[in-house]
Amino acid sequence: MEKYEQLQKEIKLIINKLGLSITEVAKRVYCERFEDDDTEEERKFVETFRKNLNRQAKPELLESYLGNIAQLREFKNSDLAISSALNLGFIPTDIQRGLQSISEKMLFEDRLRKDSIE
Repeated sequence: MEKYEQLQKEIKLIINKLGLSITEVAKRVYCERFEDDDTEEERKFVETFRKNLNRQAKPELLESYLGNIAQLREFKNSDLAISSALNLGFIPTDIQRGLQSISEKMLFEDRLRKDSIE
């Protein structure tokens, strides 16, 4: 599975778990990104957002959507977490690699623990 497909799947899963529609989330992402209240521009953004969840899109764009979704009140109040590492450009690469390694070890240990319980 391509990275963009994984990100699309994760975005759709989060939207579903939050109990929101793709359109609702797209409008909120638009408000997060832009300060204007141009209804035509918002409509275009919503349509583009929807299309980018169903066609090949740049992973960086989808990561930026995830970053915006993570700022939503519903997301912050949920027990959800973004499972893919987001490169938002302000964490040095060596620190990102270290955090990625720690995360992978924690996920592996968690899976082992869950498997031993079952």
